Amino acid sequence: MTPSVPSPADIRSGVTLRHYKGGLYRVVGLCRIEATLKTGVLYQTCQGDEDVVWMRPLAEFSDVVTAAGAPVPRFTVVAA
Repeated sequence: MTPSVPSPADIRSGVTLRHYKGGLYRVVGLCRIEATLKTGVLYQTCQGDEDVVWMRPLAEFSDVVTAAGAPVPRFTVVAA
């Protein structure tokens, strides 16, 4: 079964996501991008000891990217 892209409603505080490259991330919350006024997502890695919060536009969480020559979701929901 092919993993499906998460909907914007799936992206909320506490949700754990797997990046297509394998990393696990936990959503911290939503934010407003100052330059564009679009919604962004704050998220943090679940592995290692890096204590950095990342931000990515919400629309990119449902992007499909090409990996190993095949289209795959950028993120998939692992735990809600």
